[in-house]
Amino acid sequence: MRLRWITAVLLLGLLATCSVDAQKRRKGEKKKEPETMTAAQVPEARGGRHRGGRHTSTTTTTTTTPSTTTVALPEEEIEEEVQITNEFRTAVNVCPPELKPQEGKVLPCTCRDELDDNTLMVECVALTSGQQMHKIFNTLLLGKRIDGLEVRNSTLGPLVARQTAQAYVGHILMRGNQITELVPDTFQGTDQIVGRLDLSSNQLSKVNFPMFDSFTQLQVLNLGENLLTNIEDAGQAPSLRVLYLYSNRIDTIAPNAFRKLGGLEYLDLRWNNLQVLAPGALHVTSDRWQLRLRANQLSSLEQAFAEDNMPYLVDLSLNNIGSLTDRVYGPLIDSAILEGSKFYVAGNPIICDCSLSWLVKNARLLSIVVGARCDGDGTPIADLNLDDFRKCPAPRPWKSPLDKALAELAKDIDTQ
Repeated sequence: MRLRWITAVLLLGLLATCSVDAQKRRKGEKKKEPETMTAAQVPEARGGRHRGGRHTSTTTTTTTTPSTTTVALPEEEIEEEVQITNEFRTAVNVCPPELKPQEGKVLPCTCRDELDDNTLMVECVALTSGQQMHKIFNTLLLGKRIDGLEVRNSTLGPLVARQTAQAYVGHILMRGNQITELVPDTFQGTDQIVGRLDLSSNQLSKVNFPMFDSFTQLQVLNLGENLLTNIEDAGQAPSLRVLYLYSNRIDTIAPNAFRKLGGLEYLDLRWNNLQVLAPGALHVTSDRWQLRLRANQLSSLEQAFAEDNMPYLVDLSLNNIGSLTDRVYGPLIDSAILEGSKFYVAGNPIICDCSLSWLVKNARLLSIVVGARCDGDGTPIADLNLDDFRKCPAPRPWKSPLDKALAELAKDIDTQ
C-alpha cells in the first residue's frame, strides 16, 4: 500500500515538470516570433537585402486563413523604398537621346541636362514651321521640366495650340522667328510656370492680351519690334511687372487699357506712332511705376493719367511737346521728387514763354527736369534769365509733395 502511494506521488511530480517545460517553450516561441505583414504589402524592389547589401533571411508562416501569407520584414528597409522612388522620379527629367548634341550632326532642337538642379535647357535653330516645333515638343519633350527654351533664326509663321505641349518651361525666348499669329491657347499646358516670355522681333500685327491672364507666374512680357498698331485691352496677368511694347506701330491706346495690370512697374512704349492719347490711356493702378515714351509724336499728356497714380519716372524725349504747363506736368515732377527721380524731355520744341514761368522760377522743380531746351535757339531752360519772366502772371503757390502729405495727414487727424 505504501509502495503504491509513493509511485503516485512520483507520477504527479513528473507530470507537473512536463507542464512547466511546455509553458516555457510556448513563451519562448512567442518572444521569437517576428513582426509580420501580408505578402501583398512587401515592396517589389527590395529583393530581401538590407541597405548594406547583406542577405536577410525571412520566415514565412501560414495562418488559419487559407489565402493570407505573412512575411517577416526588417523595419530599416522602409527607408530604402523611399530612396528608390526618389531615384526613379529624378531619372524622368533627362534629355531624350534624339535631342542630345551629336558630333557632326545638325539637329533642329538640342537638349542639355548637365545642370545641378535637374532642369533642362532646349535650343531650337532654323525650324521651318510652328508645326515642326509642335511635333518635337509633343513627342520628345512631353512633361519635361525645362528651365529655358530659346528658338531663333526660324520661320515659324502662325503658332498652334499647345505649341510647347505639357512641358514645364520657366523662360521662353522666341525672338526673330517670323511669328505671325498667336492663338488663345498657344501656350496652354505651360502657362502656369512661365516667368519670362520674349516674342520680340517677329511679325505680330495683333495680340489678344487676355490670353496671358492665366500666366500666374509671368513677370516679363516682351512684344517689342512687332507690327502692333493699337492696344485695346492689355489684360490682367496677375504677376506681370514689365511690359515691353517698343518699336511697334502703335498709334492708339484705348482708355484704361492697362488699368487691370495691378502689378505693372515698367511700361515701355518707345519708338511708336503715338500722337494723341485718349483720357485715361495711361491709367495704371500700381503704386510705383515708370513710363518710357521716347521717340513718339506726342504733343501733350493731358488727362492721360490717373490723378492718384502718377509714374515716378517719365521719359518724354524726342516728342513734339511744345508747352510744359504746371497743370499737366507739375504732378509728374512732384512724383519724381518723391522718388528722387527725373523727368526727361530732351529733343522737344519747348516754347519758352510765360507758360514756363512756374518751372523757371522754382529751382527745386527745375532741378528734376532733364534736357529741356527752348525751341529755336536751343537755350537750356535752366539758363533763362528770370528778368524775362517778370511781367508774367504769378504762378500758383507750389507745395512740395512732402508738405502736401503732411497737410493731408493733419487733416485726417483733425476729422477723427
